[in-house]
Amino acid sequence: MWQCHYCRLPLSLEIQTKNRLCPNCGSDIHCCKNCVHYDESLNSKCSEPNSPWVADRGTQNDCSFFEHRPTTTPNPQTQSTDSTTEAERAKEAFRALFRDL
Repeated sequence: MWQCHYCRLPLSLEIQTKNRLCPNCGSDIHCCKNCVHYDESLNSKCSEPNSPWVADRGTQNDCSFFEHRPTTTPNPQTQSTDSTTEAERAKEAFRALFRDL
């Protein structure tokens, strides 16, 4: 099972193949923050050396190395460490308002 990087909603394979956006929060599903190669500690934020540079890691991209990160915890409410800061969440919520215009 996979989950959204922003709201932690579980995403089935059917949701991933049909939708471009998370049905709960509207954030992009195919983005670096949902990828197994995403690593906050690296300078490029990606453990794949041949991946293209992506300026905004929370928005949709067409990286061919994308592999959806599996859920690490079975219950999203028990997750205590959240790498998304309050400012990033506010930015993403603002972007979600104007996505379909």
